[in-house]
Amino acid sequence: MKKIYLARHATTHHAKKEQQDRDRPLTTKGRNEASWLGQKIKDISPSIIISSSAVRAMETSEIIQEALGSDIELKLIPELYLAPPQIIHSELTEIDDQHKTILLVGHNPGLSQFLFDISGPNSDRTALQRVYGGLPPAGFGVLDSNVENWTGLLKTNTRLERIYYAEE
Repeated sequence: MKKIYLARHATTHHAKKEQQDRDRPLTTKGRNEASWLGQKIKDISPSIIISSSAVRAMETSEIIQEALGSDIELKLIPELYLAPPQIIHSELTEIDDQHKTILLVGHNPGLSQFLFDISGPNSDRTALQRVYGGLPPAGFGVLDSNVENWTGLLKTNTRLERIYYAEE
């Protein structure tokens, strides 16, 4: 059995003149949202955090890691920056099978679309409706899959359990 937390990065500043999109940092609100995320998943702590290497995703992940404990591995993956669902799925299937519970921090629209694509027939209908408009900053979904190996992650064996929005 595998559990996947898929979180969108927290609220960011708008890009400054000449600033690359991937270099946008979190706002004060975003830092608070990331801290909320860490507290929300603290009881079922993941063994690894996989994150886009964009500054906003990396900062979100680091704040969550701090809330969960520094012994949790943080792996930055440049390919997750604005990744489409296929790349997200590919990265998940490459996770070491020793990890039973993981957190992936990424970006919309790919993250929300991946949640739709991987959510099987036993998924919670309310959760699916909530993700329909796209995850807001610091929103996250919880997926359960009855696979033993990450390579077997499919829609038929994965269900969306719940969607959370920041500070609810």
